[in-house]
Amino acid sequence: MDYSVDSTNTASGMVEAPGARLHVERTGDGPPLLLISGGGGDAGMYADVIPLLARSFTVIAYDRRGNSRSPFTDPGASITVARQADDAVAVLDHYGLERAFVFGNSAGAIIALEMVIGHPDRLLGAVVHEPPLVQLLAPDSPERREIEHIGSLARDGHLMRAYAAFGAMTLPDPPRVFLSPSGQATIAAATHLMLAADGLVRKITRRTPDVMTRQLRNAELTLRRELPAFCFDYQPDLTALAATTAPWCPATGRDSVGKPYHAPAHLLSGRLGVPCQEFPGGHVPFMQHPDEFTTTLTKILEGFQP
Repeated sequence: MDYSVDSTNTASGMVEAPGARLHVERTGDGPPLLLISGGGGDAGMYADVIPLLARSFTVIAYDRRGNSRSPFTDPGASITVARQADDAVAVLDHYGLERAFVFGNSAGAIIALEMVIGHPDRLLGAVVHEPPLVQLLAPDSPERREIEHIGSLARDGHLMRAYAAFGAMTLPDPPRVFLSPSGQATIAAATHLMLAADGLVRKITRRTPDVMTRQLRNAELTLRRELPAFCFDYQPDLTALAATTAPWCPATGRDSVGKPYHAPAHLLSGRLGVPCQEFPGGHVPFMQHPDEFTTTLTKILEGFQP
C-alpha cells in the first residue's frame, strides 16, 4: 500500500463536509497519522508534538466542526459522534488516503472509537486516549456526577464557571482556585474581560487569535452541545467493537486515576479484553510531556503493524 504524501507540500487547507468547512493541516512524511482533538476541537492542541511525530509520520490534524477555524455552514448542522467520525474519514479522503493511524484524545478519543466501530477499513490502528464515556459508568459514580455538574453549570448560564471546572478536570493537580465556586467565578469574570479586550485588540491589529483564545471562544459549543452529545447521548456499540477488524487500544495517563476519562477506558479494556496502554502525565500528555508522548505513541503504533 502506498502511504506517501508529498512532504514538500506541507500546508493547511479546508475540507468541505455536510454543514461545515474543516480546517486541516498536514506535515511530515511516512505512514499517515490523523490526530483528533478533544474539547475545544483545535489542531493547535498538538502543536508541540506535530514536529516530533513528523519525523516518522505524515501528520494530519484538523479543527473539528464548528470549532476555531472550522465554521459551520449550516447553524443546525449535526455534531453527533457518528457525523464527526465521518468528518475524520472526509479528511482522509481529502488527502487520498485509504487508511491511516488515528490518535484521539478525550472527545476525540470517542470519535476514534466510533471509527473503529464504523470505519475499520480506514484504520491502520487507533489509540483511544481517555474517552469520557461516563454513560458506561454507574449513575451515582463520582466520575459521572462530575461531568453532570459541569454540564449543569453550562446549561444554567454559568458558561465560563463551567469552563473553569472543565479545565480543572483535565489537570492532574489543579490549583485550588479552580476547585471552589468563588474561585471559578473569579476565573470566569477574568476570562470575560480577557476575551473582550482580545476582541478589541484584534479589530485594531487584525492579528489572529492564539490557540487558548480560540478554545475559549469554543466554550459554548464544547460544554452546551458537545458534552451532552458525547458523554450522554452517544452509546458505543460494544458488540460491533468486539467484532472489529481494526487494531486499536484504549489508553490512559499515569496521573489520571480518578478522573472521569480514566475509568471508562479501563472498563472498555476489561470488557473487550484489549490491553489499556499507559502514557506519561495526565489528560493532555502531548502538551505536558511532548517527547515522552511521541516515544510512547510511536511504540504503540509500531506494535499495530504486522
